[in-house]
Amino acid sequence: MKNIPTDLLRTFVTIKDLGGFTSAGELLGRSQPAISLQVKKLEEILNTKIFLRGSSLELTEDGEYLYEAARQILEINDQIIAKIRGDNVSGKVRLGIPNDFELAFLPKALRNLSRVYPNIIVEVDSEISKVILQRYQKGYYDIALAMERAKVNDERDSRDYRLESLEWVYKDSRLIDGYDDPIPLIAYPQGCVYRSIMEESLQEHHHPCRFMYTSTSLLGIFSAVEEGLGITAMAKSVIPEHLKHAASSKSLPELERVCIGLYYKERELNIASRHVLDFLRSGLANI
Repeated sequence: MKNIPTDLLRTFVTIKDLGGFTSAGELLGRSQPAISLQVKKLEEILNTKIFLRGSSLELTEDGEYLYEAARQILEINDQIIAKIRGDNVSGKVRLGIPNDFELAFLPKALRNLSRVYPNIIVEVDSEISKVILQRYQKGYYDIALAMERAKVNDERDSRDYRLESLEWVYKDSRLIDGYDDPIPLIAYPQGCVYRSIMEESLQEHHHPCRFMYTSTSLLGIFSAVEEGLGITAMAKSVIPEHLKHAASSKSLPELERVCIGLYYKERELNIASRHVLDFLRSGLANI
């Protein structure tokens, strides 16, 4: 009777949850070749293919079965170790995050975190990035995620930020294609990076505009766009599939890129905060 090493199962489940070999390797502290070798070894033990090789990491029928079974095995494994050794990681982590990125990747990142560290509690505060950074400086958060204009030289750890393209988001194509009247804009309040970039870009290209609707709620922004009240701009990776979007048009110029990045004080991070940071880094890389 053969046994399946739990480290191979954990690697497999992590690849599936994070959507890639590289991101799984970053989280597990292994190189991409080492991760690939573990998958190969797992397939050899089971004498089957678990991934459909192609443009995306889809599971075979055997892979789907293995994924569900592996999650249960790992959960039991982790529960046993936590109970007997009594050293399960616990703690509370205060996190500040922009409204749109709260929906974009945070639920998945926290779901993955809770599977491994169920006793870590994450308190999430959602606001526009300007407010998030102000509160972070005052010590409100252990970790903050904020959006800013892209810097020419960013010396931070490459895992702590990603550059994003901004695109125009709209419902009615007439609003972005040869619109004669002042372009109606939908935005977060003053201080939002999206808002500043939209306004400055249109002014630079001599396109008259006016703010028709302002809201601190992401759902409010989406609802206003869906009702045809105007257009907005948003990082490409967080635009819902049901909304139209474009990098530019006859009436709208191309927008500059933004940077979404993590802020934390390395020396002040406890064990729980470091684990949360690892999962946020993986989530940020796989939006």
